[in-house]
Amino acid sequence: MLPVIAPSLIGVGLFGVTLSYDEFARSLLTAGTYNTLPLEIYGMTTSVTTPVLYALGTLTTLFSFFIIAVFMGLFLWTRRKLKTPAPVDHLEQV
Repeated sequence: MLPVIAPSLIGVGLFGVTLSYDEFARSLLTAGTYNTLPLEIYGMTTSVTTPVLYALGTLTTLFSFFIIAVFMGLFLWTRRKLKTPAPVDHLEQV
């Protein structure tokens, strides 16, 4: 059953990470002593935009693409491994 729902679980996980960046209002109300990433990004955009903001956007985008590539590679590897036919013993056929 897990191979059937595994792509959905991966998609839900990636969607959850994507939505967490859009939770600025909720993060602002529940912020403790440390800032979360959405609050840090908002703090960077209220003043003069520095190259750090662009670097952070680039790193998070590259990290997302890396995670997607790892799971796609894992998916294709397991799919290819499951389609490999079982070895045939030629001695039994003779």
